Amino acid sequence: MINIVFYPTLLVASALLALSLLALWWEPFQFWPPPNKKSWQYHTFWTLFRLQFGGILLLAFLDFQPVAPSDFWWRYLLGGTLTALGFGAAFAATHHLGWDNAHGEDVGLQTTGWYRWSRNPVYVVSFVGIIGLGLLINSARLWLILILWILLYVVAPFLEERWLTNQYGAAYVAYKEKVPRFFSF
Repeated sequence: MINIVFYPTLLVASALLALSLLALWWEPFQFWPPPNKKSWQYHTFWTLFRLQFGGILLLAFLDFQPVAPSDFWWRYLLGGTLTALGFGAAFAATHHLGWDNAHGEDVGLQTTGWYRWSRNPVYVVSFVGIIGLGLLINSARLWLILILWILLYVVAPFLEERWLTNQYGAAYVAYKEKVPRFFSF
């Protein structure tokens, strides 16, 4: 049963990352952000992303690896705390950005709140949640997919920067000069 979930999820996560890397290396190929809500890019990205996320949740449930009581503190407490804080903060930062903006639509450049410290706070705090989930579940299969997810979130800002520069011009360039890609005080 685990492999019935693992291999399709691995395929979906790999396809999502491959399409993003193709868009990064070959500028005429636009994948993320999508040109509009009716585009094949929009539907493909969000279908693959939701399938990946659903596969991760199923795999976390099916391939949970219990550990010795001596590992309880770091595995459950640290992993659980990082998962809750990371994904909770990602949800809050996404809410601050606005759901339409988060889905690749042009709703306005966000530079306040979470976006004062990072141009990509959703990705930064998601790294924390992803690592926490990996610690919590302790599955080699899940870790492989989580690593692909992290790589996707490392590539995505580079794709978005091109798009943001085209959309917002000098305002984005000025913001980009003041605020780091990932994180800083």
